[in-house]
Amino acid sequence: MKVRYYLESKSSRSGESTIWCYIREYDNTLTLNTDQKIKPELWDKNAQRTNLRKTKDTILKGSLKNINQYLNAFENKIYDITRSIRSKDFSAGFSVVASEIKKQFDKRETDLFAIFDEFIVIKKLEVSKQSIIKFKRIKSLLEEYQKSNREKLNFDKITPLFFTKFYNFLIERKEMLNNTASKNIQFLKTFLIWANTNNYTNNTSYKTFKSKTETNEVIYLTEPELMTLYNLRLDNEKLKRVRDLFVYQCFTGVRYSDIQNISRDDIRGATWSVRTQKTHQIIDIPLNGFALSILAKYSEYPNPLPVISNQKMNRYLKELCKEAKIDSIIKIIKYKGNERIEETFKKYEVIGTHTARRTFISLSLQKGMMPDVIMAITGHTTYRMMQKYLKIADKHKRDQMDKVWGSSLRKIK
Repeated sequence: MKVRYYLESKSSRSGESTIWCYIREYDNTLTLNTDQKIKPELWDKNAQRTNLRKTKDTILKGSLKNINQYLNAFENKIYDITRSIRSKDFSAGFSVVASEIKKQFDKRETDLFAIFDEFIVIKKLEVSKQSIIKFKRIKSLLEEYQKSNREKLNFDKITPLFFTKFYNFLIERKEMLNNTASKNIQFLKTFLIWANTNNYTNNTSYKTFKSKTETNEVIYLTEPELMTLYNLRLDNEKLKRVRDLFVYQCFTGVRYSDIQNISRDDIRGATWSVRTQKTHQIIDIPLNGFALSILAKYSEYPNPLPVISNQKMNRYLKELCKEAKIDSIIKIIKYKGNERIEETFKKYEVIGTHTARRTFISLSLQKGMMPDVIMAITGHTTYRMMQKYLKIADKHKRDQMDKVWGSSLRKIK
């Protein structure tokens, strides 16, 4: 069996041609409409895919990549159906296979969950494993919602009322906090935008729904707390390694997943070149003296740092910070629906690997580093992501102003 693609000879008013799939086995053929369209000059007939070299436009190139990934998934699905049938009946003829292929692809046009599966297959090539887990989770939640409401979901039923009911389902039935429910809604919207872009649906109801989010407290180490950890004398070798990993993260601003992938080849002098695990960006991080001093401790080791799993790291961090007496009282306020949930903790109880990145950003701002420079180091792409840290920096400036000028004014009086 061979699967090929070709462009329809007729073009639309926009100059685009539909991409058709041509399935052939001996003298038997089957054609399927992929629902994808492209301008003929951007098509590579020999490669059977879009030609990325035909444009330097970043947005258009991204769109062409998406089409290629879609065509890969489309082709793989055909082969998967064929293998499934012939693994049960090796002698199954083309008519049997073609009938099932048509059935599966006709079902795909109306089955929201089948299309969600295609979406996940395509996104595996674009996003992190953690994001794929979240997409699978939201699909599972939709199936659970469908079952509990005894209604078959399809794109036509994704209305503003659906979003309200589904959001309430996440809060009341799944007992999620508002922010957690809102994040799940955002992942669902990502799928719906993709489905709309790829002509599976014309429904744009997702644009009208705004879920409620609250600003969380930013837990970070103060400079004295960070330096206490950096200088802390420890007899426990395990905690020494955990401390070194954590403060190195605080001095570089990276995610722990990037610490786990560190190699000596990535470090050139006082610069660490990181391809981030989450976004696949390449970021050059200037290493300050504190970070270099940590690396120097492990110069004889095979790897630059003694990496451990994220789970163990989070567990040992609490033990480490407790020993360092980082135990100020932290109040955390969350919301579930209209219910306010207020909890207090000792600071070491809520410290994790994510605290390091927040510490780097918060202290760098307080020390006067420009936000755009911090973003270039951390890989943040929008100022919106920096806003909560900017508020911390502003509060720090106010405290310093009152501390210095307030006392001076009292002396003048």
